[in-house]
Amino acid sequence: MSEKTAQISWMPSGEPFSELFQDFYFSTDGGFQETEYVFLKQNNIVQRFLALQEAPDDTVFRIGETGFGTGLNFLVTLYHWLQISDLNCILEYTTVEKYPLTKLQLEEAYKTFKKTWPQLSLCCDELLSQYPQEIAHSDDSSSSHQIELFDGKICLNLIINDATLGLKQLLPTEKTMDAWYLDGFAPAKNPDMWQMELFNTLFALSQSGTTLSTFTSAGVVRRGLIEAGFEMSKIPGLGKKREILLGVYPEAKI
Repeated sequence: MSEKTAQISWMPSGEPFSELFQDFYFSTDGGFQETEYVFLKQNNIVQRFLALQEAPDDTVFRIGETGFGTGLNFLVTLYHWLQISDLNCILEYTTVEKYPLTKLQLEEAYKTFKKTWPQLSLCCDELLSQYPQEIAHSDDSSSSHQIELFDGKICLNLIINDATLGLKQLLPTEKTMDAWYLDGFAPAKNPDMWQMELFNTLFALSQSGTTLSTFTSAGVVRRGLIEAGFEMSKIPGLGKKREILLGVYPEAKI
């Protein structure tokens, strides 16, 4: 029985490189902008946050994610949430990570975040202050951590497990997601994650109007999400990425 945490090499730029998946977690050259474009813009997150200003105070907006990694997507989302100063609703962010970074690894990554994207400094410090000291899990077990930030207005549910197995733990539930960020490493490098069972689980945890986006435009992902029930479309990517995927849980037909 072995413990599983991320195996990382550090580049001179400060970027962490996954030894297992042979890929970078993020790029200092446009990583923040890519997250905003692929995940926030395509899911219309900022506009949906603004709409919550008229919602009751106990309203919960739920985002689900596959592949927490360094938490960049979460931090960028949190940054935009905090820009809306009179927002009294709750952001519940549920994410699954099979190979979590240790607190020391996260601290190292956030040195680069703060230098490259200083607007994330407050969010980085808040997450680090609550991030578990012990995060590893064994081959035959999983763990979950509920992390409350900024006086309980943000709840980060960090599930340490395989993406499909971790999300299936949430079924059955009435707490369906409003948006999905499908991240993690590309299907060519991490094929075990991008499976039909995962796509079906995502659909089961969604509701009418739930959106999703992902950096990949791989046919196996697009076809699988369509088969699961999502309406999918290809849209222009950003930078070197020619296309990405956008999906929506179909509106109920009357």
